[in-house]
This record gives sequence, C-alpha cells and structure tokens, in this order.
Amino acid sequence: IEVGASPDFTSEVATSGKVTSTKPFLAPWPATPLKSREKRWWRVRVETDLGWTGWSQPAAVEASLLENSDWVAKPISIASNAGKVERSPVPYLRREFLIAQPVREARLYVTSFGVHEVAINGSTVGQDLLEPGWTVYPDRLLFSSYDVTDLVGQGANAISGLVADGWFRGELTWMDQRGVYGDTTGLLAQLEITLEDGQRVIVATDETWRGSYGAMHLAEIYDGVDLDFRCEPQGWQRAGFNDVAWESAIALPMPNSLQPRISPAVQVIQVSPPYSIIRGKHVTRVDAGQNLAGYLRITVRGAAGDEVTVRHAELLDNGGRLHTLPLRHARATDKYILADDAPITLEPQFTFHGFRYAEIEAPASVVVETIEVVAVGSALDYTGSFECSNLSVNRLFQNALWSQRGNFVALPTDCPQRDERLGWTGDIQVFSETACFNADCRSFLSNWLIDLALEQRGDGNVTGVVPNVIKGHRFEYGGVGWGDAATLVPWALYQAYGDLGVLAKQYDSMKSWVDYCASRRNADGVWTGDFQLGDWLDPAAPADKPELATTDSDYVATCYLSYSAGRLGDAARLLSKNEDADRYTALSREVAGAAWRCWADHAVKTQTGCAMAIMFGIAPAETHPAIGLRLAEHVIRNNGKIATGFLGTPLILPALTATGQVEAAYLLLLNRECPGWLFQVERGATTMWERWDAINENGTLHSGTMNGGATASMISYNHYAYGAVAAWLYKTVAGIATDPEDPGYGTVIFAPQPGGGITRARASLVTPYGVTSTCWNSTPDGISVTIEIPAGAKGRFVAPAHFILDGDKSELAFGSGSHELTLYKHNTNVEKAA
Repeated sequence: IEVGASPDFTSEVATSGKVTSTKPFLAPWPATPLKSREKRWWRVRVETDLGWTGWSQPAAVEASLLENSDWVAKPISIASNAGKVERSPVPYLRREFLIAQPVREARLYVTSFGVHEVAINGSTVGQDLLEPGWTVYPDRLLFSSYDVTDLVGQGANAISGLVADGWFRGELTWMDQRGVYGDTTGLLAQLEITLEDGQRVIVATDETWRGSYGAMHLAEIYDGVDLDFRCEPQGWQRAGFNDVAWESAIALPMPNSLQPRISPAVQVIQVSPPYSIIRGKHVTRVDAGQNLAGYLRITVRGAAGDEVTVRHAELLDNGGRLHTLPLRHARATDKYILADDAPITLEPQFTFHGFRYAEIEAPASVVVETIEVVAVGSALDYTGSFECSNLSVNRLFQNALWSQRGNFVALPTDCPQRDERLGWTGDIQVFSETACFNADCRSFLSNWLIDLALEQRGDGNVTGVVPNVIKGHRFEYGGVGWGDAATLVPWALYQAYGDLGVLAKQYDSMKSWVDYCASRRNADGVWTGDFQLGDWLDPAAPADKPELATTDSDYVATCYLSYSAGRLGDAARLLSKNEDADRYTALSREVAGAAWRCWADHAVKTQTGCAMAIMFGIAPAETHPAIGLRLAEHVIRNNGKIATGFLGTPLILPALTATGQVEAAYLLLLNRECPGWLFQVERGATTMWERWDAINENGTLHSGTMNGGATASMISYNHYAYGAVAAWLYKTVAGIATDPEDPGYGTVIFAPQPGGGITRARASLVTPYGVTSTCWNSTPDGISVTIEIPAGAKGRFVAPAHFILDGDKSELAFGSGSHELTLYKHNTNVEKAA
C-alpha cells in the first residue's frame, strides 16, 4: 500500500512495504494519521502466483474537522424558538455572503440540536434525511461533511437551514415526553471555501444570521408535518431576499462532544409506484403493496387554501378502514395547504411513517396527478440474498429483510409506526446475526454500540433501550437477552466481518455487563429473583403480560449469563487478555453446570428451554441428542406450531438441526397455522409481526392490549425480532456461513440440509473477501451444487445426512474459484461422474 500527498505519488509517499497476510482487508494505514482537512491518495498492488499486479487506480481520503479548535461556528437559533417544549413551528435560518474569486473547492460541516436540512443557493446539500440522526446527544453529537464545491459560486451566495425538533426536542415514547435533550433547537454549520488563489473563506453560524418562520408549522417524528404554503417566504433560500424583518440569531452553548459521522445516514432507499390506487370523490386509497418506513410523494393541482391530508396505517381493519389503533398516540398524518393553483409536489420533511396503506383526503377541486411510495432507512449496502423453491419461504425471507430496512432508521429500532421507534437492545441482540447476513452493518451497529456503552450503568447493567429515554419505566432495565446486546452484538459483528476492532472498542462494556450478571448469582450459582423480560411474547404468555413466558425467566437469565461469559472469554483470548479469558471461560462452564443442576427437569419441558440447553451449551454435550429428540417431540405434538418468544425463536431451528432433527425443523418452518412464520405469510404479511397472533386465525385483529388498558396497546406489523429465522435460511436451507474459527468468511462453510420438500435453494453474500455464493438443486440421483469462493478465501463443503460426495466422502475442502459438486444418496450404485 502506498499513500501520497498527490494522486501521482511524487511527494510525501509512505509505503507499507510487502505485507504478508491471509486477509486482503483491514490492513494497517501505512502513513501518519491524517490531520483536520488533510487529503491523501492511496493505492495498492498485490503479489500473486503470477507475480505483482499493477497499481490500482488511486483513491482519495480526506479528513473532516478532528479537533474542537477547528470550529469557529456557534450553534444558533432565534429568541422566539428558545425555551419551547410544546409543539412549535420550524425555524428558518439564513445568511448571505459574497465570494470575490472563482471557487477551487468548498466543504460544509454541519449538525444540529434537532434534525436539519441545509441549502446553498436554494439547492439542498446532500441526500441525507433526519440529520444528525439519534445518539446520546449530551455525550456525542455527530456532524456530517459535504463537498459543496458545485453549489458555491463567485458573487452573491446564500446559505440557509431548517431545524425541526426531531428526537432532540420532539415527542419521545408513549410516556408523553418532550424536550428530553433540551428546549431549544439550533443549527451548527461551518462552510469552508477555498478560493482560486488558495485563500480560505469561512461562513459559519453566528449572530449575523437571521431567522423567522414559514410554511412548516409542525414537523414531528411521530405525528408528521403541517405545511401551509401560503406562509412560505418566496426566495428566502437565495441571495437578494429581503430579511430585514427577520429576527437576529442568538448563539447557544457548544455541544460537549462533536464527532464526525461514522455510519450511513438516513436516505431515500427506494421509490416505487403504488401497488394499487382506488380513487374516490374526496379520498384516494393507496396500497403500497409493502409495509415500509417512509411516506407518499404526491403531485397535486388545486386552489389556494385547499387542504390535502395524508393518513397512514399498516393495514386495514375488518371494516376496510385504516387500522390506526396500533399507532397509539402517533398521529402519522401529513397535512398540506396549497398556496395557489400551480401543480406542486408534496412530501414531508423531518418525519417518516410505518405504513402499507394511506389515504389522501382533499376537496373535489384538488386533482392528485401522481403518487409515489418513498421508502427511507439508513443507507446500508444490502449484500445478502436468498431464494428457494418454496415461494412462501421466499416471502418470509423478504419479510425479514423489509423489517430490517424499515427499522434500521438512524439506529436499530423495534418498530417504525407507533409512538415508540426505540433502540430496544433485545430486538437487535437476537437479530444481529441475520442483520449482518442481509447487509453490511459494521459501521451502523458499531456506532449504536458506542451509545450502548455510554448509557450503561456504573455497575454494568444495560438499559432496555439505547438511547435510554424510558427512565423510570419498569422496563428501563430489561434484564438478560436485552442487556446481552453488550456482548453478543459485538460478537456477531466480529463473526461476520473478522474485525477485532469492535471487540477491542466494546471490551470494557462487554466485561462490565458480564460482571454485573455474575454479581446477581445466589449461593447455588444461578441468577434468580430479578425482573426479566425473559422469553418475551411467548405465544402461551398472557396477552397483556408478555414477560410471563412458559420458560422460567430465572433459567433463561442463567443460561444467558453462561453464554455471554463464554463469548467474553473468547473475545479476551483473541485480544490476548489471557487471564480474563481463563476466568470468563471458567465462569461460563460453572454457570452452565449450576443452571443444569437447578433446571434440568424444567428445561426439557419447553421449546425455548430445550433450545437454550443445546445452543448455549447448558446441558452436557452427551445429552444433546436426547434433548434434541425431546425438542422434536414438542414440535410434533404441537403440530409444528412454534412456542417460543423473542429469545427462544432464533435458537430453536438451529437446535433441531444441530441434533439431527432436520425433519422437525422443517415441520416448524413450514407450519401455516398460528403461531408460525408462514401463518403470517398466509395472512398477507410483508414484514415480520411483533406478536405471533397479530392477526388471529379467524381474521380478527389482535387488540394488543397490555396491562394498563387499551391506551397501552402493543401491536406492530413491522418488528424484526422473529425475522432472526433468516439466518437459518442462509446457513441451513441454502447452506452458507462463516467458519467460527476463521470469521469474516476467510473459510466459508457450505452445509445445506435440505428438507420440507424444498428442491432447490441459493444464497449469495458480499463478504470482506468479495462475493461468495452457493446454489443447489435436487436431481433424480442426488443433489447438484455450484459454489463460488472469492479470491483469498477458502471453503469447506459438508454433505447433509444420507448423502456422500464422489469417493464416498462426506466433506471436501477447496480454494477460491468456481466449483461444481454432485452429491449421491447413500447405498446407490449410480455411476459417479466428476
């Protein structure tokens, strides 16, 4: 690797020298660390069996503002916006400036208390939405950097910004909280312009800016927007606008910790036409065809004063109306008042809705000319795919994928529609493996884990949601499964991407959580008596008390302690913390033994109990086959219906297949009765449901009533937790996974276990090494398999039970490239061809 101060690598060149490594990624940076605003070019070449390649094309990397002293800007607002917690109009801020020479380059560094949008000379900067996202603002406020060279010109210019309440000052949770982080929204922006002669001009937010209000009377995450275009000051974003009547800006205190954004921002991720449109005299009904997070973009033509209202819901009730009960207090409505009779495109800012169905209500004088469905989410690279011969299973996979898209919005949330949308730790803990199959989640989840550690209590306990905005609620600390996000999400990232960095960064947080859990043990060495959300939403639990699962929450707590301690021990070993490694590995084994002595009889009575005993290594290894058989019997006696909640569901199919109970695993997967994954598909689900019985078998809708009455309802049709099944689809149905001993897909394990009448399956992943894929098809004599391994990686194929490879082998190792295999059934005399 070479790094230079110019793209021709003629000055200040630093070199790595020849680096011998089995991994063509995560190489050390060979030059000195970049300073603020510093730009460097880098290139790479590789030695192969044919000699050295040529140099790659140079790529540039440019540092942002890395020191607090780099900031001359001040956060600003206007006096009339200060000290307000109630719903308020969105402040408009602006400043004009003159550039005397041609512009060589321009950079904008920007963040806000609230969520913002900035424009230069009327053109919106970037494609990011809901900036700067949601973090633990008092400890960590992110800012973004943009190349705005094309937006700034010689002569008169204007820079402008809108700042809505967002998560900073807006309503959060069902607890009627506002102003959680502050009572004044504000903009912090620094525009740095380098002129043709090298001179730098800085235009920064300060008291010289002006502010007022316009069309945006309301913008709330949960409620939507109110826009009255009659109130919009025309031309306010451009130079020459008369702002003499506007207020002078006021300066606000600088944030405690400004940090450059390290994860993808929220953006528009898909624009599509509606699945269907039903037009009425005053109401147009839209079916997006897909439950998603986003909004409608519509073009209308009407008259001044005409009002257009867009309401949203995930599904229709039994009377064909928008089913808004699950929204609780979230208004989920966008309102627009037209300024004139010119065609106008309407779309909300600073909000999003979880919906499939929407109604556009307007007077007969309004013509709705076009309708588009806009899906938003954090702009991850979705890198995984799965498909098989069973169309319902394919829909199930898509449901899990769409629930991830709709809930990875700034942070991993539970749902995108009601007055919640919080970073529940348990949900992402169980889903993180699947999330990393589906998409490149490295920076997204690593960013969220930083906030998890910041919110972690001094004794190591982990909050139920991150950022923690439910302080004082009885679920503030959800217990095991939830807190274990501190240990198991970093472990999932390490397994998927082979990067020790996340384990090193999160190690203290991981250790604190396990130490806290260990401190809760009683004299018998098990954890009992504390509140636990446990196997949340077990279908046999009382509908209004989902924490009262059939599997003892104390057993679940002790199992998770053993498992997290084991993963912490593994992380310590990898980080050369050998004393810790020995201690936590021993703790894991000790706790597992204590759990089995205390709950062996109870554990085998439930699906979750059996699955945890196997997958967490709680039961002695020699008992696993018998427990697997017991688990299969539970499934068969229950006619293939699942009986697990959030914590047990990701484990049950792997536990069955790990113990040879493949037939029972497919019986469970393919069950079409409630509760079951394909029951949701049969009922038209396009995302995962929060409750197994969100729609009952008779077609009625679950009320979601919780302990507290109808206003405390809890029902969502876009909740990814049960979508953790998709990891099993990748690993077992298609048969593709990383070797745990060589994470990041340095060694790819291909181990399909066909069943359930599925005759073909394929999956592909963009791994750190490149694209790897597998495809198998049933044939009259056996199974044909095609495998692709990227350069630098290797593979190992493991034949499923009752099949062998050529030469009577059950396993085969191979290097990178394309490989075709043929599997034969045992005891057949079919002539084998290579």
